[in-house]
Amino acid sequence: MSETPETPSENESVSGTQEKIIVAEDSPPNRKILVHLLQKLGYKVEGFENGKLAWEAVEAEKNPEHLVAVISDIMMPTMDGIELLKNIRGSEKFKDLPVLLVTAVSDKEYILEAKSMNVNGYILKPVTFQRVTGKLSELFPNKKFPKLAA
Repeated sequence: MSETPETPSENESVSGTQEKIIVAEDSPPNRKILVHLLQKLGYKVEGFENGKLAWEAVEAEKNPEHLVAVISDIMMPTMDGIELLKNIRGSEKFKDLPVLLVTAVSDKEYILEAKSMNVNGYILKPVTFQRVTGKLSELFPNKKFPKLAA
């Protein structure tokens, strides 16, 4: 599900390795949109259909310094976004990894729980290029994000 852009991007570490974002989203169309938008921004992206698979990918990451964020839907089967956030915050190696949760406004109780676990932010549904780049700009204020047509 992940593709590497053909041109080098600003989102490359000093060693020249591309920064990676892991996406957990059970809706195939929403996952495809998120992966595509992040790839357009120059990230290497891995998309997963639930939090369990995403967590396994985080744990298996061979270059943790290249993993810059996790973006997860809240409501998913197998392992939801809150459980994924708990696992990340409970991991010594990844406890400071930025996590953004994708949410519908009706997920208020989950939002409060996520806040108590230091979630880094939320992307409201429907997911749009502007919402994704806006949240990434907040997370990474020193990065320049291209203004692409959605």
